[in-house]
Amino acid sequence: MAFKLWEQRKLSDEVIQEDVEEMLGFVGLQESEDKMPSDLSGGMRRRVAIARALVGNPKIMLYDEPTAGLDPITGRTICELVIKLRDLEQVTSIFVTHDLNAAKTIARETAEQSPDGSISFRAGNSEVSGNTRFVMLSKGAILLEGTEDDLSTTDDSYIREFLD
Repeated sequence: MAFKLWEQRKLSDEVIQEDVEEMLGFVGLQESEDKMPSDLSGGMRRRVAIARALVGNPKIMLYDEPTAGLDPITGRTICELVIKLRDLEQVTSIFVTHDLNAAKTIARETAEQSPDGSISFRAGNSEVSGNTRFVMLSKGAILLEGTEDDLSTTDDSYIREFLD
């Protein structure tokens, strides 16, 4: 995770170590700092990849099928991480997926941090769902671009088949 920071040679080793620890804490892997990649599960590897991408504080993240092949619990963990980044760090996300449940979770839920530092997730925030756009593609063409409501009420036969 620290390679990018070491390569730039702008920070001391102590600051780099603090940044790595902070990012591992953010993705819930602070206890895995000394593990080798072969010692990590698939979900842990994805969270480390997200933490590595966060070094340097990007304002936009592109996720390419981040929940593919994961069990539902680990997939939920990845979704919560994306929500935390959006709501607590103001990181814009482009979430490419076939997993509509994950996309809908991200569109419907928000993360809130309490004064004690704990983070909770809740559904039903219309501001988030109003700012979330779904884009459905087929054979290089955009079939739909709109809100979750637009997606669920579309008459497009291809999209209806995909949704059912």
